[in-house]
Amino acid sequence: MKTLVTFLMAAAMSAGFAETVKLDLAQKKKLDTFFSNFSESAVESFKQGALADGAMLKFALSHLLINTPKSLRKSADGNSVTATSAQVDTATTRYFGKKIASHQQATYTFPNSSGEAFVFSQIDSLDDAGHSTFKATGTIYTTGSGGTPDVHATPAAWKKAGEDVAVAGKFTALVRKESDRYVLLEYTVAKS
Repeated sequence: MKTLVTFLMAAAMSAGFAETVKLDLAQKKKLDTFFSNFSESAVESFKQGALADGAMLKFALSHLLINTPKSLRKSADGNSVTATSAQVDTATTRYFGKKIASHQQATYTFPNSSGEAFVFSQIDSLDDAGHSTFKATGTIYTTGSGGTPDVHATPAAWKKAGEDVAVAGKFTALVRKESDRYVLLEYTVAKS
């Protein structure tokens, strides 16, 4: 009987019937934060195995500016910052599981400014796709400049707090779990 149940579960998984993962609050917050890294950096849709070096570089530079600005070297006038190729590789390896194939330069200088809108994501569901991979769906939210909503709260809580939060789009993603972190393999954005 145990063998039959195992066989039926395996057959259901291979037929596309993924089991939904029940997330506790800590897991949900961790995944909200993970996916917010991509939405705040405006990562565009890509298929598994087709993420271009240019897209990874754009993500890494944006991510460094938003999340670790003190790690970047500022220009004398403060209008630009510089990141090293090692910093870029650290970011791309952490989030995509790979480095840029060949850096065109040892450092990257870019404007010291981020967008005015505050963008973040929340995961809506996570389905086990087998072999340590998971299919995620979620919502991308945005606020105007100066918005400070609790990024893990609900739309009802934002409304009650007087926060102006709007749905900017939806995403689906394929991620691989590696130890205690996730790596993004595929990402599709549908803007509202």
